[in-house]
Amino acid sequence: MLSSGRQPHPANPLKRPRQDPVSCQFCRSKKLKCNRQQPCSNCATRGLACEGQFQPYSRQTPASSHTDNVSILARLKRLEDIVIGSSNSTPHVAQPKIHSPRASLSPDPEYEEAVHNLEGTGTSEDSWISLSSKGFEFGISSTHQISINYGIFQNVPDQLSHCRPATKWYSLPRKEEAVLLMDHYVKYLDGLQHVVYIPTVRRIMDSIYANLEKGLPVIHSHVALLLSIFASSSMFSSHFDGGTRFQFSPSDASQASLFWANAALEVLEFSRRTASRRLEDVQTTIILAFLLYHIEGFSTRSRCLFANAITTARDLSLHKLDARPGQIPGSRCQPDHLETEISRRVWWHVVATDWYTFFSFYGSLLISGGFSRLLSLSGGPQEGTYFLQPRHMCVNIPCNVNDSDLTHDKPPVNLPLSEPTTMSYYIQRIKLADICRNVVDVMPLNGRDLALVDYQDVIALDDKFEAFFQELPVFFQTDEKSRLAAEPIMCQYPALQVQRYALRMIADTRRCKLHQPFLIRGSVDPNYAYSREISLKSARSCIRVWRLHEKEYQSILVASVKLTGVVHHVFMATIVLVMDLCFNKTAGDDAERKAEVREACKILEDVKCQSRMAHEFLESLMDILRTHKVRLHNNPPPGDSTEEGILPDSTGMPQRGNGLSTTPAGQERQSYDDSWPPPDNPQNYLSDFDEIWKDYVEFGPNMDMPEWDNLFSDLDSRY
Repeated sequence: MLSSGRQPHPANPLKRPRQDPVSCQFCRSKKLKCNRQQPCSNCATRGLACEGQFQPYSRQTPASSHTDNVSILARLKRLEDIVIGSSNSTPHVAQPKIHSPRASLSPDPEYEEAVHNLEGTGTSEDSWISLSSKGFEFGISSTHQISINYGIFQNVPDQLSHCRPATKWYSLPRKEEAVLLMDHYVKYLDGLQHVVYIPTVRRIMDSIYANLEKGLPVIHSHVALLLSIFASSSMFSSHFDGGTRFQFSPSDASQASLFWANAALEVLEFSRRTASRRLEDVQTTIILAFLLYHIEGFSTRSRCLFANAITTARDLSLHKLDARPGQIPGSRCQPDHLETEISRRVWWHVVATDWYTFFSFYGSLLISGGFSRLLSLSGGPQEGTYFLQPRHMCVNIPCNVNDSDLTHDKPPVNLPLSEPTTMSYYIQRIKLADICRNVVDVMPLNGRDLALVDYQDVIALDDKFEAFFQELPVFFQTDEKSRLAAEPIMCQYPALQVQRYALRMIADTRRCKLHQPFLIRGSVDPNYAYSREISLKSARSCIRVWRLHEKEYQSILVASVKLTGVVHHVFMATIVLVMDLCFNKTAGDDAERKAEVREACKILEDVKCQSRMAHEFLESLMDILRTHKVRLHNNPPPGDSTEEGILPDSTGMPQRGNGLSTTPAGQERQSYDDSWPPPDNPQNYLSDFDEIWKDYVEFGPNMDMPEWDNLFSDLDSRY
């Protein structure tokens, strides 16, 4: 009765209604995890009809899809702006082609930056070895006093080394002398290695001197950069007209330069070991390499400096300068356009040095600031190799712009290559380096594998050299018409006059190097006659350009001969001319070709008393010829009792038989800490090279082609 009359209870307002199932019927029955899609993955894999209620999720799908679409479109728009904005200023050698399907998969900048920070956790710059700078003290002294102190400590015997002070004292010149040395560097040397921004360096110099006067600490990388500049300026001060030539005596300048160079190397090493990487470390390395090249030649220390420059540049991420999150528009880290442009210059200087400088003395100092030798095409341990792959970098080519037009807040305006700027030469240098890299990719590492090379590939590479010459702006052309037309430009940009001749000579020797393996073969196989023609053309062009710049009034290039510069171009051109004269007897024009060889030899003779390296070039050539028994007549001349490997001493000069030392027995060869060049001696002009050259011309060759290949290999490895 009660139950029949009971009214139903009202619904509990706190009790939630039963939730609709979120899984499909099959997943609920089999107790499987459903991904709540239509159809779900379980039903789709089994081919079953997926029955279930997914209304809550289907109602959210349109809004979510709309949000995703907006995000994707925004990212695509951002990527399009990046690709379109950078494609016009990025040459093909700077970075690989970007295909749109891959570009659409590029991560969001914030995501990329977060991943980069997380991945970099294991590559922190914290040093396990604790190094203090208590052993370093910096002060200010006169250049004369620095040279005296350095000479005293250098002459301390090893037995009294304990008398040396425990604390290393590095003295900078007085401020007025520092300004003079800096001005000298800007006027004469900066154009040979344009890797620093002079206003910034001057501010660094002012800051260092101000801190030293106040007893405040200084940044080691900044000090090393200044020391390298002072060392270069003082060492080369006697070779150029200017105030520094009369301000410092030759002995003071030489001793101070050696002190500052050693100090810069030690401070640079300290900076490297403490993992405090800075752009100034790479710049210092480049400048020191320029200096060491002219003092030590292509030594192990020079090669190690170059390898260190690559490592430091990579640690600074210069190889992906234009791919960092901070460089993407809209990123929270806006770039400093001036610093970025200078970083590009530094990176591409290292790249070009790797690709075609370091040519084991086969180039001029002017093309690369001391490393104008083709590493990848030279003899020695680095022959046929290079470190830096173009696909492993993402850096735009530096802009063709003057330094005065660079600003921090606006990107530089890239001018046409036909307009001269302070960067015109270095952009052409990069283009030539890329051609040399292509040569390395084609030519075999082993000369015995030369038969595997398709000669048409060599012709195609030569066409690239020819196109390079044809596309040069008028102010880099060396013909008379172009030189006259470019005179107004040279008045505005004096450095271009030096760079014009250097660029031509270096390109000519690179072209000779390409055809070198086929030069002699052209005399027995007409298929290689083209290589002989181009080799002679390039060698004669090198000699002609030398004579052109030799006539220039107060030419920096003429003075740079004393710095072991362009003399090696003439050396290589001489070898090409001599080999052709000896092996191609049927070519005719013997009198004219003999005159060419005599002229080339005269150039080397004239400069060998000014350049220690020129003197060594001649002696090395004589040593190698003796080693390979290139006497070229069957019997030695009467009265010749000279032992093999020892050259007759007809000049009164110390002779050598090992190719390493020019000093008398019992004395060590001049080291890095010795002054140079050797004193001017008129007797030095009467070289034994004349005797060997006479044997070439009068008696003809008595060697086969493999022996001449060995001759080139030994000449390469000697440097």
